[in-house]
Amino acid sequence: MNRKGGTHLSKEDRKIIYESLVENKSCKEIAKLIDKDERTISKEIKKRRNRVSNGHYNSRPIPECKTLTRFPYVCNGCPKRAHCRQEYKYKYDPDLAQDNYKIILSSSREGIDMSLEDKIMFDTILKNGIDNGQSPYHIIKSNQEHIKCSLRTAYRMIDKQQTIVQNIDLRRKVKLKPRKHYKIKNVDNKVRIGRTYADFIKFYADNPSIGLVEIDTVEGKKEGKEKCLLTIHFTTTHFMLAFILEEKSKENVGKIFKQLQHLLGKELYSKLFKIILTDRGIEFVDVDKIEIFDNGEKVAHVFFCDSYSSYQKGAIEENHTLIRYIIPKGTSMNDYSQEKIELMLSHINSYERKSISTTPYVLMSNLYGKELLKKIRINCIDPNNVTLKPDLLK
Repeated sequence: MNRKGGTHLSKEDRKIIYESLVENKSCKEIAKLIDKDERTISKEIKKRRNRVSNGHYNSRPIPECKTLTRFPYVCNGCPKRAHCRQEYKYKYDPDLAQDNYKIILSSSREGIDMSLEDKIMFDTILKNGIDNGQSPYHIIKSNQEHIKCSLRTAYRMIDKQQTIVQNIDLRRKVKLKPRKHYKIKNVDNKVRIGRTYADFIKFYADNPSIGLVEIDTVEGKKEGKEKCLLTIHFTTTHFMLAFILEEKSKENVGKIFKQLQHLLGKELYSKLFKIILTDRGIEFVDVDKIEIFDNGEKVAHVFFCDSYSSYQKGAIEENHTLIRYIIPKGTSMNDYSQEKIELMLSHINSYERKSISTTPYVLMSNLYGKELLKKIRINCIDPNNVTLKPDLLK
């Protein structure tokens, strides 16, 4: 047993071994010099010695050299090495020995540090989650008691094809298509006076403790009269709501916000929707129905992004990718009911987010209570049952 508790030989230790071999010191003496076990010294020399051709080789039969079959196993300190007739000589070089040690040490650390049982469980959980449209982050975070590796290790294993899941199975590995640009219809700009993005920046800077809500619409097919979604995203919690609209119009958007006012009451509505940021779509121009409560009191403030600047409300745009996992672009929404949309939102809000280290459902529940979530009919889904694929709504 090594006296240093099993520590590896250092480069300095190997230099001492080399110098001791040249001086013909015994294995016991070398072991004492570097405070290691004699078997460690013996194995080191035999394992890392180098074989070189002998220029004085004589093809006539000669006895096997005992120096090479027992300690010291090398020719470093042999007085006969200049006139040796063996076919090969064996030498110990500390630099080459150190390089060989580093290569073996590095290669021994490669591969999968899991037992067979752990690997099978890891592959099973990962495959089931990916099949349900979940991300590796959500899968790892939701199964920490069963999966013993980090998110980075999981991605590395997928990249090296060491799991049943491949890169092609991961949504975010697929290259996104170029965005299409559409002309914005002209509307009355008077409604945007005092509600520009510059006004929003100033107002938000003066009220930093107030949460921000971003609203937008998600369309299905762009042919004829088609249903679409009004989406509402609470940026602090990453929580999202969505409502089916018979068509994209200011009347339908105003109707939804009036329903929310009656459902939540003035105090809770004003707390949730104090600052609202949206784009310049014509469906959002009837700001009075969003800002003004039934008693005539202004309880919210609506602001508009600049033209062609969807990045200014990037949080909701990013969250729309989760909706598109379930309702791909070009899919008609005419067959979807509000109950199906609420089911979709329950799954999306139960999806682990790296940026908040939990789910939007949990964060929203902690901030506003579960009674609010019951009112808006959003349920908590078991992490392993979260599904972000079109099959959810079939």
